Amino acid sequence: MPWKFRRALVSSVAVILMLMGLGVVWWRQPGSDTPAPRVEQATASAASPAQPTVVSGLAAPKADGLRVWTPGMLYRYALSTEQKVSFGNSKQPAGAPSLPGMHLTLQGEWSVGVVAVEAERVHVRVNLQTSTFQLSVEGNDALPPDVRRTMTAALELPFFLTLDKSGAVALTHFEEPVDDLTRGILRTLVASSQFVVPGQLTQAWRSDELDTTGQYVAVYVRQGNNRFEKKKQVYTHLTTPQGLQPMGSDVHTTTYMSAVFELGEDIWTQSLQDKEHLEVDTGEGMPRVFNDLELSLRLLERRMDATLKGSLEARRGLLSTATMATFQGRAQDPLEHYRQILGNRTFDELIQALRSLPAEEKARDDARTQVMEQLRALFMLQPGEALKVPDILRSGMPQLAASPMLGALSAASTPEAIHSLATASGDSSLAHDVRMDAVSALGMAGEPNREGVDALRHLTRDQDAMLRDTASLAFGNAAYQMTDDDARGAEALVHEMKNNYRSATTPEQQALALRAIGNTRAPDALDTIREALRSNAIQVRVAAMEALRNIPGPEADRLLSERLLTDPATQVRRGAVFACGFRPLGTLLPVLRQALQKDASDGVRSDIINLLGTVRGAAPEALLLLQWASQNEPHPELRRMAAVFLNTPTAPSPLPPDSPAH
Repeated sequence: MPWKFRRALVSSVAVILMLMGLGVVWWRQPGSDTPAPRVEQATASAASPAQPTVVSGLAAPKADGLRVWTPGMLYRYALSTEQKVSFGNSKQPAGAPSLPGMHLTLQGEWSVGVVAVEAERVHVRVNLQTSTFQLSVEGNDALPPDVRRTMTAALELPFFLTLDKSGAVALTHFEEPVDDLTRGILRTLVASSQFVVPGQLTQAWRSDELDTTGQYVAVYVRQGNNRFEKKKQVYTHLTTPQGLQPMGSDVHTTTYMSAVFELGEDIWTQSLQDKEHLEVDTGEGMPRVFNDLELSLRLLERRMDATLKGSLEARRGLLSTATMATFQGRAQDPLEHYRQILGNRTFDELIQALRSLPAEEKARDDARTQVMEQLRALFMLQPGEALKVPDILRSGMPQLAASPMLGALSAASTPEAIHSLATASGDSSLAHDVRMDAVSALGMAGEPNREGVDALRHLTRDQDAMLRDTASLAFGNAAYQMTDDDARGAEALVHEMKNNYRSATTPEQQALALRAIGNTRAPDALDTIREALRSNAIQVRVAAMEALRNIPGPEADRLLSERLLTDPATQVRRGAVFACGFRPLGTLLPVLRQALQKDASDGVRSDIINLLGTVRGAAPEALLLLQWASQNEPHPELRRMAAVFLNTPTAPSPLPPDSPAH
């Protein structure tokens, strides 16, 4: 993930999950100049239409496998939900403020009515009526009586949703006075209760869905005639103030969801039992966030409601519209996070910490990580401090201590940090392993500039083969990092690397050039990769397979599939399996199945079984292939490997209702 998005993610992920806690703290601040939100006037206005005309006990219309959207139909449910948000230690620096845990309990009725049906969209009105509403922070009731009345009124104010015909929620429409805290609670209930099916019901399917955290892949599996289980496979994007941003290696999430839906003949929910657990770790200096949610829905009544038709249009001018994954939260100083991480430590103190690392391995690794994060914070807050690094390296520092300092420069990616990395990369007086780390860090910098790119280009012609190869791969990664801010410059670098491939005179040079091209992740690289796949040199074709692992689009999948099934060289077919492991497997699973069943190489089949075992928790189809391999694979060791994967649990168990997160 480019570091320019890192600052937003570090603050926003925690804000999204602790939105309720932040709202309570804000309301409870003594002497706050900001009043609690006023919603009573909007409530009266929204409740003014005449009482609905009720036809009780309507049977579910038959759907013939497709969801029925009937304008004017109201579905009334009994609702019960409990949500806990807590925070764990993620090596926060001393003096960083602690954050309160939150516990929400809601019971009442949840009504969803179809307002209007268009060609591709459906509009519905949602209304919560509470019988129990408890919100506590650190075990204490967080709502004074006046705030409780105001918040209850806000929760019970009708709001609207826009869905597509599959049932995926695209937009929310709230009355303007409704505060972020209330919206967060209601949006969480909407996201957890949505059932998305594109077309007719089948045995299993996937869908891309949105919730308050971001975008995730959901997997649905039929458990009975009208019973389906939904699981969250993986988050692919996170909500930030800049919009949805792709997940990166610097933000770690652990998610578990088991939502069991019983459906009526109209493919509407008759009952829902949902348990979810989400952990988000945004790195050093931020607390680890734990979010546990349970939700139960039970259909009480299905009836026609005459007030639904036209209700959205009547209120549209008074509504605030946003996507399900719109960021909600107060803006903060983007440098505040770095101040919390750094504390009062100085450059000299951090260098001394690197020079006196603990001897015990785990303690040493923890210390290196902490110093790297603090140095990065220092370089962001005081960019000129980065210019001291080359002299520190020249004074003598082992690679184990130098590496965190170089990583901090790469993460900061300021012009001063890039200058220091370029200087260290080209300094022949430094130890070889330190220079290698500097070259890699220069290629990973989130905001490369001309100085950094020129330094890498120069190093691709270095006499030292290891430095030369590392610089070539880093050069490709620098082109990828430039894409967001300098698309034209990135395109020029890709063109340069394609020319390098065509001018290479040996298979070894061609293979290196292909791997560098693959690091650019540029779709324009496909023509060069196709050319390489026609090479007689096996190592060139293997490198072409590896280069495809991060190239987006169906054409890359097609090339991988073709070579996996037809290339005569085992090494190339194994390279194709390796590349598949970096890509969405939906379209590749049928090809992996063919290769698993027909490839003559034990190595290829072993690689496929390992790949399927790795993804089995997120892809139900992988379990079916492992089941086949455990019974039909000709090699006994590979049969045993498949059986071990099948018999090893994959999904984390949800926390018991009263268990503390830890």
